[in-house]
Amino acid sequence: MFKYIYIVSKCCILIFYFSAVKRLGFILFSICVITVSAQNKTEKYIEQYSQIAVDEMNRYNIPASITLAQGILESGNGESRLATQGNNHFGIKCHDNWNGKTIIEDDDEKGECFRKYSKATDSYRDHSLFLTERERYSFLFDHKKTDYRKWAQGLKEAGYATNPKYPSLLIDLIEKYDLSRFDKGEERVKNLFVAHSYGFPFLYGVGLNHIKTDKYFITAELNSSFIFSGVAVRGGLHLFNKMYGSLSVNGIYAMYTKDETQRFDFAVSPQLNYVLDTKNKTILISAGVLFPFKDIIKKKMIPTVSLTYLLL
Repeated sequence: MFKYIYIVSKCCILIFYFSAVKRLGFILFSICVITVSAQNKTEKYIEQYSQIAVDEMNRYNIPASITLAQGILESGNGESRLATQGNNHFGIKCHDNWNGKTIIEDDDEKGECFRKYSKATDSYRDHSLFLTERERYSFLFDHKKTDYRKWAQGLKEAGYATNPKYPSLLIDLIEKYDLSRFDKGEERVKNLFVAHSYGFPFLYGVGLNHIKTDKYFITAELNSSFIFSGVAVRGGLHLFNKMYGSLSVNGIYAMYTKDETQRFDFAVSPQLNYVLDTKNKTILISAGVLFPFKDIIKKKMIPTVSLTYLLL
């Protein structure tokens, strides 16, 4: 009897143990997913607005790292109501001298008046003017643009925010995402790349690619295979996430066609494209269909697939 009770007790303990481990694992997994998701949102915000912050720094001498960190913090990675409905990324309130549009939001008090902008770049510019045109922030410009710690502390001392942890919150963001790299006056984001492509039916191609992230891309390439060569001009528009839809116009030269007068043809090719960003390079993954106008290739429709490496 006691042996039976002992065995049952052991089983209960094991069941409880594995149940607890399972719950803990689920909790840890959930935390990881939430953390990665938040980090991806922050990195996307940095990618989208870093150049604006650098441009403002070059014009008004406000560290880009501080501007970006404030934008991330005040706008919740651009997802707060003030940011989405009012394009207000810095939580700047109306004050007495504001004659523009407004948006009402609860803050220190209920129903406070905040500035509303037509686009996010206006919010960044107004943030620069807000700091440069008010006497209480003037001492900040005695600090070097690279000394983000003094700038973070100075913003709190000047009364930009009431949260006593405001300086440490900014500094943590700057150091976690290495935002200080933008304080060195990073060059404008590169949009023009040398393109090397590999795929089918063209085995290899080389050309130039101009890409504006989340908007469009334009490519001009020379392509070749064992049977025919070609030149292509392609334009693509952003669809969603990192997907683009594109259409190319191709000139095709069939080297081994017996009739020399029929060696050249035109073709069009609709494609779907996915932009894959890696640490060292950007890769354009494409799949579609090539439609020759004439029959020199003996096929009315040719599937296409390619990997295009965009090199600096």
